[in-house]
Amino acid sequence: MDSQRPYRNRVVGAGHVPARTGSVPVQRFSLWGLLLACLLLTTSCTWVKDDYDDCPYGFWLKLHYTYNILDVEAAPEYVKDVSVFVYDTVGNYVTRIDAPMNLLRTYNHRVRVENLPEGDYQFVVWSGIGNSEYALSGNNLPLDEFRLSLAERENYAGRLPDLFYGCLSTVHYDNAYAVHDVYMMKNTNHLACLVVPLDESQEILPGDYTMKVVSANSTMDARNRLVSSEAVTYKPFAQDTVTVDDIDYGLLHGTKFGISTLRLMESTDCRLILEKNETGESVFNISLPEYIGMIGSLYTNAGRQLTVQEYLDRQDFYTIVFFLSGDGLNQLLQLQVNSWRLRAYRHLKL
Repeated sequence: MDSQRPYRNRVVGAGHVPARTGSVPVQRFSLWGLLLACLLLTTSCTWVKDDYDDCPYGFWLKLHYTYNILDVEAAPEYVKDVSVFVYDTVGNYVTRIDAPMNLLRTYNHRVRVENLPEGDYQFVVWSGIGNSEYALSGNNLPLDEFRLSLAERENYAGRLPDLFYGCLSTVHYDNAYAVHDVYMMKNTNHLACLVVPLDESQEILPGDYTMKVVSANSTMDARNRLVSSEAVTYKPFAQDTVTVDDIDYGLLHGTKFGISTLRLMESTDCRLILEKNETGESVFNISLPEYIGMIGSLYTNAGRQLTVQEYLDRQDFYTIVFFLSGDGLNQLLQLQVNSWRLRAYRHLKL
């Protein structure tokens, strides 16, 4: 190609304009080009403040609930409102942020933290504490003085509202965009306890027995540890007749008790007790975490066997069948937790 050939610059809407040989090309913009440039300027990150645009901003806590027996994300279904307690690095109270369910849904289960001085903070997140069944103390006190308890600390006969806990260790807060994951754990458990005779010719009626759970697990601190000094008695919130179609013993007619309890811990005694109303005698008085924990080792997560405590924290609903025998139906012969059966002579310490 001839290097002295005149340079020709193509400009939209202006035709072909020859330039002098050896001179600097002159570029001309049309009106449409100027409008396009202005549009790009007005839609840049410095002008648009939309949480869902291409230029996100702010400090966010993203809530997850995957610490369940299925190991699936369930926060959108179960975590319905949250309260975030903010502390400095030594545990001094800074502020509280409340996010109702509609706000969580709007921001995809994220909570925005704002208007804090730049620095390092700790975040403690609770979901469900707004229910009247729970009482909060230490709301504006240091982290070590925080306490969350049952409002009724001696006898509780209701179905506990879902209660979740999560925390975020010391992280740095500033004006830069950041999303920090907070993994929640469920602190409430529900039991469906079925008491049936081994002989299908016998029947157990709702008024024959009383069932209860007794444990010192009604108060938790800001680290989700049980700090109760006195035991609370959980009584059934529901009681009705039930028929169990058992593969070994046929149709068994008995009574079903629905009971709630707060967090179960391997290190904290929790007794499940069945008493015969006619005589007041105890048919059984067993450690609930111990017998539930027996089947915990049968579960795995990512190829890893669950510890007893991890199983207690991941599972939140138990179906327990108690098989009674004897002339007065006052002997526990077998116990079935979910789909696993334990026999008295081999496993049970009554």
